[in-house]
Amino acid sequence: MKIGITGVIVLFAFMFILFAIMFYMIAKRKKQGEKSLVKFNNDVYIALNKLSTPQQKINMLNTLIERINNDEKYKKDTEWRDKVLVKTYMHLSIIYYQTGDEMQTLNTCSKIIELDPKDGMAYYNRGSIYSNMGLYDKALTDLNQTIELLPDYASAYNNRGLVHEKMEHYDKALADFGEAIKLEGSPIAYYNRGNTYYEIINYQEALNDYQTALEILDTNNDSDLKKELEISIKATKERIK
Repeated sequence: MKIGITGVIVLFAFMFILFAIMFYMIAKRKKQGEKSLVKFNNDVYIALNKLSTPQQKINMLNTLIERINNDEKYKKDTEWRDKVLVKTYMHLSIIYYQTGDEMQTLNTCSKIIELDPKDGMAYYNRGSIYSNMGLYDKALTDLNQTIELLPDYASAYNNRGLVHEKMEHYDKALADFGEAIKLEGSPIAYYNRGNTYYEIINYQEALNDYQTALEILDTNNDSDLKKELEISIKATKERIK
């Protein structure tokens, strides 16, 4: 059937409008979904603040997770269900961490990663816990993943630098602390790099970093680090002499 050039143009124009409407509806639905997710997150936060003990909060969140998994509405939209579960598990991981339960925090972070493999903070938190446990290979794997997903996150470089230092990868540790300093310039990154320089007997560079950290440190809020820096500066000066 011959429709001519004009017909072809009209057909393409119609298809373009149709696709534009479709993409608009998808974007609108996504925006509405994001608003709903924010509201859900806020509602959970408010509900948690009404409870007095960590165990009550843990029980509430576990009950909520069970209901979400068993709800028929969520079963029909697994993508949305997973997003809601991620938010719930995030609250749960924070409470476990605050109570000092590293194992449960680690398990909860793993749940988040199963639901959303692109959640950089879940890798960061799990990697930090692995580091605390002395599981440095696993910590390094998770922190590498964090930096791949969140390349501008200074704390990830700082924590990976600590892992490299414990594994005696001193050059890599210095590089990571340097990147953390470039991104954020926090006193803790200078302090950690100073410690690494001290380990490799580069006392002058260690002293420079300790002194810089002390200069930029908010001593009103971090008196413990101030004491550590003062001790480190004194010890390093003695080494130089």
